[in-house]
Amino acid sequence: MQKLIKLSIVGAIMMGVNAQASQAELQGEISALKAQVEKLQKSTDESIDELYERADSNEFEATMNRIKWGGGLEVEMQNYEGTQGSMQTAQGTRPGTDYDNKNKWSTKLKLTMETKINDKTKFTGRLSMYKAWADSTPSMFLSGVNEGKIANSGTSTLFVERAYIDYKMTDYLTMTVGRQPSTDGPGMSLRQNTPRQATYPSILFDGNADGIVFTANAGKLEGTLLDTKFRVAYGKGFQKDSAQYGFMANDNGVDDLDVLGLFAETSIDAPSMGENLFVFSFVNATGFVNSGINDRNLGDFNLAGVYFENNKAFGTNLSYFASYGYSKGKSNGKTFTMNGQAASPTNPPLSLIDDAGFAYHVGMRYDFDAGVKLGYEFNHGDKNWFSFTQGSEDPMNKLATRGSVHDMYAIYQMDRNQFIRAGYTDINYDYINSGYHFGMGQAIKTDDEAKRAYLVYNVKF
Repeated sequence: MQKLIKLSIVGAIMMGVNAQASQAELQGEISALKAQVEKLQKSTDESIDELYERADSNEFEATMNRIKWGGGLEVEMQNYEGTQGSMQTAQGTRPGTDYDNKNKWSTKLKLTMETKINDKTKFTGRLSMYKAWADSTPSMFLSGVNEGKIANSGTSTLFVERAYIDYKMTDYLTMTVGRQPSTDGPGMSLRQNTPRQATYPSILFDGNADGIVFTANAGKLEGTLLDTKFRVAYGKGFQKDSAQYGFMANDNGVDDLDVLGLFAETSIDAPSMGENLFVFSFVNATGFVNSGINDRNLGDFNLAGVYFENNKAFGTNLSYFASYGYSKGKSNGKTFTMNGQAASPTNPPLSLIDDAGFAYHVGMRYDFDAGVKLGYEFNHGDKNWFSFTQGSEDPMNKLATRGSVHDMYAIYQMDRNQFIRAGYTDINYDYINSGYHFGMGQAIKTDDEAKRAYLVYNVKF
């Protein structure tokens, strides 16, 4: 009996030992399995991260591939000289001061982009930088209309020159909304050696503009060779903004400068004539504002114009254009001074031009077979001429001149993507304040002049 009990105890002990051994083995297997799960989880996480990276990369690449990029780089050397400050007054002629500014260099960059969003919608954009070499002094006139358009901006920042959507509402009606194609328009193409770059004739408007435009494509008018489009445009020339709260912007009683434009353009479908274009323009701007010190509305302005160009005229290598502009100010009688201080003989009161003005701009270019192109342009503005060209890339804003301008140039086309242009511009001012919308109650004569010789290297890509 005692022997049996001893055997039972030994058996129980052995069973316990075996159970402990089995439990240890099971624990080991569980630990091994857990390690495999953790390893698998880590591998899975790494694979998911890699997939996300690939997806992000593919999405970015797909987005970039949807946008068609292009652009151009231009390097320019310029020499300036002239006379400024001359004035004919009741007391006699006040002589001007001669200036001479040679060997001035600048770089201009443009990046263009466009993408088709769907069958009815397209996006177009352009970024621009225009920088004088080593310049770090901002222009006192830098504003939205000329961001990235003047060399002495003091910055190499890329500005949004264009960003707009074309939405085809019907087969005959298109809406264009955003920052419009309103720079480097007709009248600039021959000298810049480019196809048409913008909608509006450059004698009337050249600068960045935000707005909305509706274009009706009438097609060929019945019984004629005319292929015609009509446009209605609305935009802002000035919008008062509060530094802190935009909705409080008009608490000082200054109204926005609203711009409404009506345009018609047509071409004659006659192959023997060559490529041609007519543009008829009318612009009404209400609520003109003074120079930015003690803002106040000065009145309204109307602009009108007609433009014609003929490229490769009648099968020849001659291209030419002619443009005419008319301006009419309507002052509300309010005045201001340039420095915001009280008016005095040396700080006279200024008001909106209250008279009609006109200007014209003509030019031609002949393309020789050897890649040489010779061109000449002339423009003249009278004593009250005013245009929306403050955003022009021309450093002299020649189309705003109240006087006469001769501009001659030669282009050598190195290859399809590169050319060199050398030119000379001679401006003789007849009246002061060219490019400004205000006057002193009368047009004041001047003998100022400005001359510019330049050399440009341009690459398109």
